[in-house]
Amino acid sequence: MILGVVSNSLDFPDLNDKRVMSVEGLIRVLGHEGAERVIYFWGGMRVSVPNMDELQKIRLRERVKQAFDQGATPSQIAERFGVSVRTAQRMRNPSACVENDSKMI
Repeated sequence: MILGVVSNSLDFPDLNDKRVMSVEGLIRVLGHEGAERVIYFWGGMRVSVPNMDELQKIRLRERVKQAFDQGATPSQIAERFGVSVRTAQRMRNPSACVENDSKMI
């Protein structure tokens, strides 16, 4: 069970090793309003849904920013959240990262 939602393989059967979503399955998992939003924005398109790791990264980044806002230093944050000092600094100001400026050619 994730986020209080119970789903089984009948809601989203596999088709060629890919999960296929039915409207009924979406409604069961997201409710009518949530299913309608998903269908409105992405209906008929192939969508890659982020996994739980991505959600955890966002939550960690939010907690780190909150710690900075409360006056913690990069080294305190690194120790508290188990990241390097440099990673804590990057999480504080992601726009200053070199990685954000790189582009594929």
